[in-house]
Amino acid sequence: MKKLFLITIFLFVAVLRSNAYTGSDSIILGNKYIETESLSVDAETSDEADASIKEYITDRYAIISDKWLKRIISSRNPKISSFSDTSGKTENIFIGASYQVPECFLVDTAKILWELNIPEFKSRLYSLYKSDTIYIDTWNNVIGTIKDKTYAGNFEGYRVRNYPSWKDPEKPESTPTPPGPKNPLGLFVVHYDENSLRYFHGTNKPDLIYSANRSLSHGCVRNDNNNIAKMKEFLIKRVIKSADLSSWLSSKKTLSYDFKDIDKFPVRIIYRTFTVFDEGEGPFIEFYKDIYNYRKGNYSTKYNNPDNVILSTKENIISEYRKYIKGGLSDEKLSKIIDYAIENLDFYERYYFKDLEKLVE
Repeated sequence: MKKLFLITIFLFVAVLRSNAYTGSDSIILGNKYIETESLSVDAETSDEADASIKEYITDRYAIISDKWLKRIISSRNPKISSFSDTSGKTENIFIGASYQVPECFLVDTAKILWELNIPEFKSRLYSLYKSDTIYIDTWNNVIGTIKDKTYAGNFEGYRVRNYPSWKDPEKPESTPTPPGPKNPLGLFVVHYDENSLRYFHGTNKPDLIYSANRSLSHGCVRNDNNNIAKMKEFLIKRVIKSADLSSWLSSKKTLSYDFKDIDKFPVRIIYRTFTVFDEGEGPFIEFYKDIYNYRKGNYSTKYNNPDNVILSTKENIISEYRKYIKGGLSDEKLSKIIDYAIENLDFYERYYFKDLEKLVE
């Protein structure tokens, strides 16, 4: 597809409050104010313009979510050319469109936070841009069993490996599995914990990434292969600036690279048996099973950071709500909802506060 992008030097503050698009100069999500740029593309149809802007952004920021792409496309402002024929009849012709794109997705060098919640079996990606933390996407994960735990703590991504080999840690005498699609580590690895030797990687059992119980690994964090491939591209293009690893993008060689300090990015592993969050459709709460039995207080080990273990108490839930949901419910109403939620809600089900509010009226 032949296309021409014209970046308009027009910065503004987008008011983010819901998942709907409300005008030519605003993309809306949650409560944040995010600086954006207006990007223009020349095209003969709106579909061609949408496809072009999507291709452009995903090439620059591979881990961007489909939801974000839909929000950006919904900001489309058509460019129309009008002309009159010999009879004087005026005809309008579509010649392209402009889109409002958050600046964080257009940077040359990016910083992210990769946050895994162990009992949720999911990780969330955030862009760290200027002084803001901007939610990008949520990924399914497989984490360690109660025997081989994934540990909670604050880490940094510090090494990547391409086409790794793998050796069963329970069978040190066994022959290593060579690199390739059948390798349990998949095709790419991101190291974050040098002490307990835990890391993010792909998988040779993709179906397990979407099973109900995902406490299955030797302690490492498995990812959907498509997602880890996106992360590989993103890290190589936007995060690692101390070396040119572009040859890795299509390489099937076993390669390893240790980040320089400028490349490292924060990784936060938490053990929180609930989530209070807003992904664009309104604040919600979910509860998760205490898969490692940390309620008994057995989480203070040399590998675990106790501060990253947050259990489902009323106090903790209210604190998370006030931290992440600006404004929101009154103290009295929130207290009633949390009491009801703790007693009645099922594990691994999403409940929106707007619905719970009606139940306790």
